[in-house]
Amino acid sequence: MMIALPLSPANIRMDPPVADAVDALQVLAEMLAESSGLSAQGIAAALQNREAQGSTGIGHGVALPHARLEGLDRVVIAALRTARGIPFAAPDGVDVRIFIAVAVPRAAATAHLEMLSTLAARLTVDGVREALLKTPEVTEFFRVLTGSA
Repeated sequence: MMIALPLSPANIRMDPPVADAVDALQVLAEMLAESSGLSAQGIAAALQNREAQGSTGIGHGVALPHARLEGLDRVVIAALRTARGIPFAAPDGVDVRIFIAVAVPRAAATAHLEMLSTLAARLTVDGVREALLKTPEVTEFFRVLTGSA
């Protein structure tokens, strides 16, 4: 099944040198800033504030950090795969290697939940996660995540 994601290969990073959750959120925030025009610092703070309310780790080595932001006019997504797992307080205790960050306009509560639900459903598929972890190619990561042929 193909899912329409406001994500481009330019907003995907494969195995950058991130040491911990703060680093991972910072890299994601920088990508979201590039595609939204908002400040990376503001986005990183919003993502970290959301994590402080409870981990966005969904299990199986996947996290969906997200934030609703003032000044954003559309949903933007960034993806990050880490070379090794990062502790992220996921419910199953598994370190996270696949981070898909979602930033949505402050008022777009429904779109926010729909996007997170769509991503969570896609990422609970074992074959999808395995392919995302294996591929060395950004374009392949994008294809697998979006389900496009």
